[in-house]
Amino acid sequence: MSILSREADYFLTICETRNLARAAEQLDLSQPALSRSIQRLEAHFGTKLFVRAPRGVELTPMGQALRARLDQAKLVIDDAEREVAQLAFGKAGHVRIGAGHIVARRLARHVLPRLAHDRPAARISLHVDFNAALFDLVDQGRLDFALCGLNEPAHDLQVKALTHTPLVVVVRKAHPLADLSEVRIDALRPYRSAAPGAAVTGRRLAEERLAAHGLTPSTAIESNDLAAILEVVATTDMFSLAPLDWLSEPEWAQRVVGLSIKELQFAPPTGLVTRPGGFISPLAQRAMELVEQQFGSAAVAPSKKPARRPMAG
Repeated sequence: MSILSREADYFLTICETRNLARAAEQLDLSQPALSRSIQRLEAHFGTKLFVRAPRGVELTPMGQALRARLDQAKLVIDDAEREVAQLAFGKAGHVRIGAGHIVARRLARHVLPRLAHDRPAARISLHVDFNAALFDLVDQGRLDFALCGLNEPAHDLQVKALTHTPLVVVVRKAHPLADLSEVRIDALRPYRSAAPGAAVTGRRLAEERLAAHGLTPSTAIESNDLAAILEVVATTDMFSLAPLDWLSEPEWAQRVVGLSIKELQFAPPTGLVTRPGGFISPLAQRAMELVEQQFGSAAVAPSKKPARRPMAG
């Protein structure tokens, strides 16, 4: 943002902090100097951009419109700066990749080492988060692309489906339900669950299915870490949903099993999410090629009847 005007830079900082004192501290300015800068900007546009609020300042409708335009300008400038930098440094550079919790481990294991080998001078950042948060980061230009579930609306982003990721109900190996060849959904009634946050699509779908069969969803433990959820499942009588291919991982193969419950079988689509018109560096393009090779050519077909026991490693 260094080539935006100083006043525009100050304005956006206030938009982020919603507080003049915090913005001044962040910008290493005195508060009176920052106030004068905003006054000059308001005089230029002939309108008020902020109004005082109980805990700081709020944008006026004109301020909101200006912020939207400046955010767009920031994305264009950031793209331009990154494109010039990529051209200057050749195969060096920085790629910012987002990944959903379900696919992050496979991405880190099979894609990132190859990318680091292909581009030894490059810097690679991996941000793991839930789908909705990844969509926002891609839209804001803070990620070059994301690999995540596509069963939630991606708004104006560009998506490319690569595979499906079967999910299965999992319990500990010594769970009372673990030895049954087929489990009815009613059998889950006595047990509570460990799950991600309520806004996560997989949990929401599971709870809707449970409720449709007269079961009141009861989540005992929430976590944004799938490994932590599986750890809870492996040491209690709770159940959860997990990717089928995780059951063959060495740390889980001897500790948890998948249950065949037809009403709770899901195979959400997984794919790439990018910002239309955004700059994709050669480094990011190579990263996306490797992702497509790993997740596209070896796509996991939805399973009608997931294995009850761990798959062979």
